[in-house]
Amino acid sequence: MKFQLVPYEAGKNVVFVDATDRIVGGRIDKSQKSDWDSVVAEGGKCLREAREYGIANGILSEEDYFGRRGALLALPVGVSTGGGQKKPSNLYQGLRTRRLLTNSILRNKSIQRIAGAQSSAFAFLNPKLYQRYAEDLETLFKSDHDLKPNFDNSIFPACSLNCSAESVSLDHYDYGNLSYGFCALTALGDFDFRKGGHLILFELKLIIEFPPGTTCVFPSAAIRHGNTPIQPGEERMSIAQYGSGGLFRWVAYGCTTGKVLMKTAAGRKIKEAADGPTGLRWVEGLNLFSTSKSLFEDHKAQQGNGKA
Repeated sequence: MKFQLVPYEAGKNVVFVDATDRIVGGRIDKSQKSDWDSVVAEGGKCLREAREYGIANGILSEEDYFGRRGALLALPVGVSTGGGQKKPSNLYQGLRTRRLLTNSILRNKSIQRIAGAQSSAFAFLNPKLYQRYAEDLETLFKSDHDLKPNFDNSIFPACSLNCSAESVSLDHYDYGNLSYGFCALTALGDFDFRKGGHLILFELKLIIEFPPGTTCVFPSAAIRHGNTPIQPGEERMSIAQYGSGGLFRWVAYGCTTGKVLMKTAAGRKIKEAADGPTGLRWVEGLNLFSTSKSLFEDHKAQQGNGKA
């Protein structure tokens, strides 16, 4: 099967479906609000100025550009797990000046509006999974008041601020994210989206035109993805929001770790019940996905339950 180009057409959203009509993502067009282009331009300016200021003042360095996703200057912020953490915690920026830099980005009104648009795109494409995030993350934040979300208007607990002048990633899986969870990406900058900056979803065989200000949402842990290069002299940055799988596992275990549960017979029973048979959690996650036929009714059901 050959790759298929998904061209951009202004004013139209596109959903990605699998062979069973399950919606596994989509590209949501720019907001129809009259000032959206200004919001996108200001968001790009914010990331650009943060990059330039950080490099000029020694807060960021060339070493920050290297990672498995490519030569990207990515600033992770928010709540996550892993890396030897004993419990969920706020992603820590070691230098005080670096924390001040990332906090200044999070306070930017345009960045906040883009984050809210990403969250809304998730809610639109997958209302049942969105509600699962809302319930589990409410439990998480109530269990530890030291945990701080990045944005008041976004469901996602973590964010990557991709500040490189050429934020183009190599193909990869975000294996630390919830396996069936959605990630939201919004492109920023000034580049010809017909010639470069496309989002490639390898398992779906899709090459997606991805203009600045549009948002793509898909399960980034399950689908290998990357970008095509942009043209010389162009600029492309992006914002990605996501949720670590460990956060949801922590909640499922009763706000503790599997290692702690394994120390007692009662704890082992809790862990066994939470884990279920091999593959069950994956199936349960997929069952939260809407189909193109069920999407409208799924939204109505969430509203009827008072969950919209």
